[in-house]
Amino acid sequence: MLASYRPLLIRYAAMVTVGLVVMNVGVTLIERNNPARVLAGRLQQASQNDYVFIGNSLMAAGIDTGVCQKQRVACMNAGIGSTQTSEHAAIAEEAIAAGIRGKVVYGFMDLALSESPEPGWKGNRAIAFHLKRISIPESYGLSAISGMEFTFRKIIPVLTYQDSLWAKVERIRRVMTDKTLQRRSTSNAFGRASDFSALEDGSSERFAARVHKAMAKTSLLCPEVNRMLDASTKDGREVVFVVMPMPAKHRNVYYRTPDWQAYLDRLATELDARGARLVNMDEMAVDSDFTDAVHLSPTGATAFTEFLLPELVRARIPRTGNSVGKSRIDD
Repeated sequence: MLASYRPLLIRYAAMVTVGLVVMNVGVTLIERNNPARVLAGRLQQASQNDYVFIGNSLMAAGIDTGVCQKQRVACMNAGIGSTQTSEHAAIAEEAIAAGIRGKVVYGFMDLALSESPEPGWKGNRAIAFHLKRISIPESYGLSAISGMEFTFRKIIPVLTYQDSLWAKVERIRRVMTDKTLQRRSTSNAFGRASDFSALEDGSSERFAARVHKAMAKTSLLCPEVNRMLDASTKDGREVVFVVMPMPAKHRNVYYRTPDWQAYLDRLATELDARGARLVNMDEMAVDSDFTDAVHLSPTGATAFTEFLLPELVRARIPRTGNSVGKSRIDD
């Protein structure tokens, strides 16, 4: 009886196989310009740069590489939205493995250096599947099962770009919804401007609780940041950690407290002990320099980059208790 169905089963299996192949080829073509894939390719040419800027969309929006070029500084902006410290550490390791000749500059906000991200591959976190010079499962500290999942997702495009595909569907849904409601949501290069308010805590009390939790730890540095420092300091390379500019509202609600200042001072001391440096640039922009709650506009990025570059040129000086902050608020 089963033998009579065998030809039919074979045909079905062949159709499914062909369908999966076509689907994966199609996804590969659709995602050929995927930001994570493009950045991973660019990192292979990181060796000729004096600075590689690393971080999420704050760094992607916050650095004007044209300013570097005018000052004859070779740099790469490797900032990419929808990524976290695990990806940033991996990107830094990849750039170092590719032979970057200069400094790694890591831009962040709030407690990013102290809080490990949740596991997962949403957004551009899939850049991990494209890096070639480092071993991601070990770098991410994944378990054997997660490592197996990682391998499958890396070799099967439908799985590799699963979250990116869903993000595209969501963008289409939003556009259709906006048209239906006869309105257009204010957006920028990274999405709807209103969405980025979710990056903030929402209350000074919640932010203070996070600061207290971090300060209770033996070290402020999360494992991902320590891995970045381990990779960077093997050959004496300096990493400069930059507290990115924030609008006045964010600074006043979250940063202007004794607890945050104590956190920054201890963070600077711990980074100094690891051969790194902290530069607090949270006041190096005015509100008109921002396109939303956290991202600099192109003109804001130009001004900020002009302020930042001189700080990067300076040699690291062991801390003596001096302030790590810079300001242009009174300009």
